[in-house]
Amino acid sequence: MNTTANADAMTAILRQISLDWNRTISYGRSYIAIFFAYVPGFTCLMAATGSTLDSVAGAAIGGAASGFLMLNITLFSYEQMNNHHWMNGIVPINRNHQILGRFAFLIVCDLVAGLEVAVSIACAGIIMHEPVKVTDAIGFAAMTVLTLVLLNAIVQPFLYRFSPYRAMAAIILSIGVIGGTVIGLCKALPELEKTVKQLAEAISRHQAIALAAFLIIDVLALAFSRKISLHIYGSKDI
Repeated sequence: MNTTANADAMTAILRQISLDWNRTISYGRSYIAIFFAYVPGFTCLMAATGSTLDSVAGAAIGGAASGFLMLNITLFSYEQMNNHHWMNGIVPINRNHQILGRFAFLIVCDLVAGLEVAVSIACAGIIMHEPVKVTDAIGFAAMTVLTLVLLNAIVQPFLYRFSPYRAMAAIILSIGVIGGTVIGLCKALPELEKTVKQLAEAISRHQAIALAAFLIIDVLALAFSRKISLHIYGSKDI
């Protein structure tokens, strides 16, 4: 009985992944090409114009994170603009499976983003004549994936609760408030700013431990996000 139920659940999740993939490629090849071209192109341009490797790495991670985060928002926008939201709940029927399928699809995209960042930084290193260590490239890729997973986990309940545009406004406002609060506290409390710098240095020295802690945070965030998303989406009429 459990085996059959698990098989049905897996089939339902795979259907949702397939549905999201079809939604993504429906925008055309040029839309897909942007995700695979703009980060390597931008980082190589930075490398060719004299930027440092650290700044190139930061730009690559930030560019991939913002671009692939927009993919999540685009999926919800597609449902709204093309009146395809009626399919939710029919394919794959169970709303829980739909949410899990969406998370699974996004995690696969996050892994692609991590690979893209690693390749981009490696290419930039060649241009700058500063070969990048394999361990460093893996570290940058892992940071990209973990950052994207956390961001998607945070924004998912917003996207199920509000329209994509209102969700974006709420997310931007939240980031602004949190960022402004942190900056204000650091300015007002020099001890806090010193602590933040020390924490950043500790993370750079113990990268493996930091990534492991980040992974635990991601798992908890995904579980919490799924619970909230299911509560919000489950109360809506399809």
